Amino acid sequence: MRPTTLAIAIVLAVRVLPVAGAEPLAEALHRLQARYEATRTMTADFRQVVESPVLAGALESAGTLAFEKPNRMRWDYKPPDPQLVVGDGETLWIYQPDDHQVIKAPLTEAFRANTPVTFLAGLGRLERDFAASLEEDRPERWVLRLVPHRDKGLGSLVLVVRKTDAALEEARITDPLGTTTRLLLANERRNVPLDPGLFRFTPPAGVDVIRPPAY
Repeated sequence: MRPTTLAIAIVLAVRVLPVAGAEPLAEALHRLQARYEATRTMTADFRQVVESPVLAGALESAGTLAFEKPNRMRWDYKPPDPQLVVGDGETLWIYQPDDHQVIKAPLTEAFRANTPVTFLAGLGRLERDFAASLEEDRPERWVLRLVPHRDKGLGSLVLVVRKTDAALEEARITDPLGTTTRLLLANERRNVPLDPGLFRFTPPAGVDVIRPPAY
């Protein structure tokens, strides 16, 4: 089981609009939306932890990410399980060098609508797809929970947002089988110039290119 799924998460092509509710919830959503609107590019270090009832222990990985609007992202996973995930705006590439293979899929069709992952990837809309609630109002952080409107069996998404600047510090996705994926961010840099080449990918010679059946 590879710890790749949340990477498709793109972390911050999120479109968040204020919704009716308690004042702290409205403020948290408004601040997160404002930060998103002001963010054109982002880089950060990440740590990912996957825990599941079927696993003997947690699966941990780490690396760096880069994001540029619209729908461009790059996730570099460090050894011992190196992977490269690139979204070029149209195509999603997942390169697994140890397996000598590349998974290729349309970015907009890689995930079903109304799931927590599509929201993180910026492919869903909060006001249409999710019910938002304030799980915790800590002194320095908000903890927001998002549940899909149409099918609550799809899982839930929890965001930990820093109050001082509305930065996203952690995202947690829990699926119906009880698997939880945590993504923790550090050393974030916003609106810095990025090399366009970061978001281009050409499969290396000799690797297998795998396409989902619907591609």
